[in-house]
Amino acid sequence: MLEHFKGEEVFVKKVLEYRDQALYKQRLILTKFLNPYHQSIVYSIIGNNEDLIVKEAGGMDNSEMKRMIIAPAFYEIEDQDFEIALVKIKYAQSFGKLTHRDILGALMSLGVKRELFGDIYEYQDDFYVAMEQKIYEYVKDNLTKIKRSKVKTSLSDEKIIIEHQYVMKTFIVSSLRLDKVVATIYGLPRSKAVSYIRSGFVKVNHKEVEEINYLCNNSDIISLRRHGRVKFVDTKRLTKQNNHVVEGYFYK
Repeated sequence: MLEHFKGEEVFVKKVLEYRDQALYKQRLILTKFLNPYHQSIVYSIIGNNEDLIVKEAGGMDNSEMKRMIIAPAFYEIEDQDFEIALVKIKYAQSFGKLTHRDILGALMSLGVKRELFGDIYEYQDDFYVAMEQKIYEYVKDNLTKIKRSKVKTSLSDEKIIIEHQYVMKTFIVSSLRLDKVVATIYGLPRSKAVSYIRSGFVKVNHKEVEEINYLCNNSDIISLRRHGRVKFVDTKRLTKQNNHVVEGYFYK
């Protein structure tokens, strides 16, 4: 089992413990917020077990980060079982617009671990954050200012549908290797891209990839720490010099 998930041995062992607790102790297990790659590991390990059910929720439609429930098959799972609070963050724009990164940084600066909250989404000038119910009061009492803007947090019962917006750019790359793609789309020297990859700063589809010769595939989501995320698209077109024409859809 562990050999199939190189680098994720600790998480895999935790999922196996969840499985055993749900199966043999007949318990409902509620995870922290998991990224899509970790969600896929849960399904790989537990999804085909007829004695268990696996459900997920992220607080907003089309969420990436989700909590998962692993429970005996006879359990009837309801929305409240996920213990997710959808929090609206309002702020005055007199000091400028805040960004996704500002909200993320503000929460982290409060000492809130990343696994305790899910997606952050801007909608109609407000931000929405899905988080564990148990931390909401702490966030409400302590998140009063972000940068120079005063903020107000409140619980929301709105139905929020996440619709990502992108800025598309076209690039020419000599190879679909990860180091070449990262260097090109982020405007870096190749040596810097190699260093970032080998240091674990680059993720592909939410999984750290440290192999510089990884070949990028259509619709791969590539992220570089502190540089943002981009959806990689291979147009399957070549230049006269046999270079690849690719597109990068940068998340706003």
